[in-house]
Amino acid sequence: MKPVVFPATHRPYAELVAEKLAERESRIPQEWRITFDESKPCLLDVPSTCGLLSAKELEITENYDSVGLLAELAAGKLSAVEVATAFNKRAAIAQQCLNCLTEIFFDKAIARANFLDEELKRTGKPVGPLHGLPVALKDSMNVEGEDSVVGIAAYIGQPEKENSVIVDILLQLGAVLYVKTNVPQSMMVPDTDNNVFGITRNPIHKEITASGSSGGLAALIKFRGALAGIGTDVGGSIRVPAYTHGVYAMKPSSGRLPYYGVKGYWEPGAETAGILCVNAPMAVSFRDCELLMKTITDAEPWLYDPSCQYLPWNEPAPLGRKLALGVIRFDTEVQTLPPVRRALEETVAKLKAAGHDLVEMELYRAGEISDNAVDIFKVDGGAFLQSQLDITGEPMTVANQNGLLYPDVKRGISDFYAYSSVRAELQRAWLLYWASSAKLTKSGKPVDALLLPIQSFPARPDGYMVRSHFSRTFNNLDYPGIVFPVTTVQMSKDDEEMPPPLNAMDARVQTTWAKGVRERLEGYPIGLQIVGQRQMEPQLFQTMHAIAAVLEGVV
Repeated sequence: MKPVVFPATHRPYAELVAEKLAERESRIPQEWRITFDESKPCLLDVPSTCGLLSAKELEITENYDSVGLLAELAAGKLSAVEVATAFNKRAAIAQQCLNCLTEIFFDKAIARANFLDEELKRTGKPVGPLHGLPVALKDSMNVEGEDSVVGIAAYIGQPEKENSVIVDILLQLGAVLYVKTNVPQSMMVPDTDNNVFGITRNPIHKEITASGSSGGLAALIKFRGALAGIGTDVGGSIRVPAYTHGVYAMKPSSGRLPYYGVKGYWEPGAETAGILCVNAPMAVSFRDCELLMKTITDAEPWLYDPSCQYLPWNEPAPLGRKLALGVIRFDTEVQTLPPVRRALEETVAKLKAAGHDLVEMELYRAGEISDNAVDIFKVDGGAFLQSQLDITGEPMTVANQNGLLYPDVKRGISDFYAYSSVRAELQRAWLLYWASSAKLTKSGKPVDALLLPIQSFPARPDGYMVRSHFSRTFNNLDYPGIVFPVTTVQMSKDDEEMPPPLNAMDARVQTTWAKGVRERLEGYPIGLQIVGQRQMEPQLFQTMHAIAAVLEGVV
């Protein structure tokens, strides 16, 4: 059988990069060019001060989440063209400030918006539940006629011949697609940087990482160049960037959202085995994430994507009681730094005061789960990635070299089976551990969800590799998780020294909170995550609503 391969361009990577950057540059209209003070650490005020956006365009892009904006569109109070133009312009500003975009197709977005306005006028009805909503995409989502470079030069100039299934469904639901966003080379390192497009900047502070691999999407959403978008997550790739930008994200279990036709860095077919990467929403509110999850599920993606399971969005019965939540404070390897520890403590205190049942749990067998995930991630030793880089003579990025995954020894199929067997045993162990939480709760029933950090530390400096088990543990277990901001770094409360490090990684993490370093994080968002059991996304959103009713500012 002939193996499936990605179409590639066999030319020196430097030539390809120069052409690609020039093409991307040409897609921003000259009249949308801006000037701004590039030395400023924070660029969040540029859209309101650069003079490009009208008062109405500022209102459209700043005063709504997706749910609120859709109500205005459906009522005819805003036209799809008005909305598309506003977000096209704000995304253009974001690109000039943050280097967050890969593909730009503003003209297609306006044509699409015109069609939607005409249909609404003709029928009096919106074209689907996402009628006129601009939705941003991670670069790995295939859009017919556009490149999916995914940070590898060999894929430049190879426009995709068909949409990813999730792209087709978004269009069916009435969305407007207008940009794709930057990723790291390989999409398996936590900084958004590659040899094609370069590094994406975090709009909150230029010295802080945009994270990865959905870092371009997170930067765009924080800048409100998008209210919502679709990224991916196989080890924290949607949740960690959302955390480091103070926005919301939801990682579902595999089989919930369609993944067919999404482009990765793995050899075609590898994405169907092992720890499955999932498509996932990121947005300015958790109710936007819920909206995307529900509407895409209601489109019955299992009819179009063989990886999707039959999982209708069944709304759970009203809770009618207080929550029981398992609290996890320690990732078993590195100590939780003061702002994150305080965020969790304050949240637990508020939930307890509201009558909810909070019980102490642990990140059960986290080290084994993490080691097993790494074994699975590097089973091919990076051989396919290297083969794609070799096509154009492109080097592996420093971030990839420092990521401790590649290059490595290629394992055989028996090794992969062994890793999969270990994974199944760990998943079974966690099911039993979750069930055992019934011994801790007041009701005598297992906890509804887990409440814990997404990382043990605040957002870190760009290019500084540290790790925490709070993210990829739940990819290996295939549990859904929601990330949400709860507070900010406050030196008046968080300016604490750490106890002696537990190990070399703990020592490395603590350097991110060293005196003289931590002060620049004043006011920086800190978030948490809730985690539910496999494929129980509707129940997890029910839990999120109950938590949001207690926590001020969580929307």
